Amino acid sequence: MDSRFTALVAVAVGVSVAALGAVRYLSAGAPPPFDPFATGAFVVVTGVLLTAAGGLALSKGLDHLALRAATAVGAVTLLLAAFSPGSLRFGGVFWLALVACALVGTGAYRTVVASRAK
Repeated sequence: MDSRFTALVAVAVGVSVAALGAVRYLSAGAPPPFDPFATGAFVVVTGVLLTAAGGLALSKGLDHLALRAATAVGAVTLLLAAFSPGSLRFGGVFWLALVACALVGTGAYRTVVASRAK
């Protein structure tokens, strides 16, 4: 797979996750069963981290396995936020959104480390 394509997919998924998280969870009209701040903050941070890592990989021409893994987690987060927004609140709290944010953050960190080594 071309490194630019991987990075562009990461940026597209990241922007989508951040935008959907902001609209779905942080908007003033969010439905009451959702914890709008914590879940939304983790989902938006997930999108921002993935966008930043994808942008860095795009500028360096880097195709790192951690970026692919982070993109996959971001895509699953996007699907959950789009089709089953309550599922990101496993057990009634924001645990699944926190786990997604941590996994994408780890992938973004590994992508930054790899870009500095290149």
